Amino acid sequence: MKRNQKAQNQRIQKEKFIRQQLQPIHPKGDNQKELMDALKSNTTLVVAAGSAGTGKTFLACYNAAKKLHHGEIKKIILLRAYQPLAGRSIGFLPGTAEEKLLPYYQQMLDYFEDILGKGTVEIALKNRVIEICSLETIRGRSWDDSIIIVDESQNLFVPEIQALTTRIGINSQMVFCGDNSGIQTDVKKNLTDGLTYLKFIIEKYQIQDTAFVQFNRDDIVRSDITRDFVIAFEEEQILEQQHKK
Repeated sequence: MKRNQKAQNQRIQKEKFIRQQLQPIHPKGDNQKELMDALKSNTTLVVAAGSAGTGKTFLACYNAAKKLHHGEIKKIILLRAYQPLAGRSIGFLPGTAEEKLLPYYQQMLDYFEDILGKGTVEIALKNRVIEICSLETIRGRSWDDSIIIVDESQNLFVPEIQALTTRIGINSQMVFCGDNSGIQTDVKKNLTDGLTYLKFIIEKYQIQDTAFVQFNRDDIVRSDITRDFVIAFEEEQILEQQHKK
């Protein structure tokens, strides 16, 4: 057991040495630059909304990893508005609450491993420096010296937005990532999704220290075929809306 721990510590020290200066990334387009500027300048609440494949979640994770690496924050909180895809579910998962949530958070954890190293992320999860949270457990909590990333936030309901935005503590930043175009959201059409409500509240009450960055199909960086499908789905949605009128 001690030997395994020693080997893991050696791997982490090696990763820290290699990653003493994290590999810089450069924005691909004006909207990525706007998002990176808002994250870097410690804007307290940042919303990155719009088309899939535009790098929203990756940039949020990179910002959090870099600030944790340089000691600017003490903790990263990961939240995800997880919903079974199109009503499908893999059923009840075994294990602890955190183990049940892991499959939903794997993409974000992959980003952190790419940036910080697998061993570093494993230790950070064990010590709850990177903490996976469920939306059901956030009431009564507040987070200081932290970055809170809320992924797939188009699936949030209004009460969840109200709960989340009142959890932000001192020297913390909350980042919402999602696509509320209508294609990706699982919130029923007769209800207001969380991202739409959040934008409405920010604009109506002119809430300061916030940034809302809207991505579109021109910002897609994942792959050409992703871009083609996003465009096709968006066009079909427009046609459907026109037909209903």
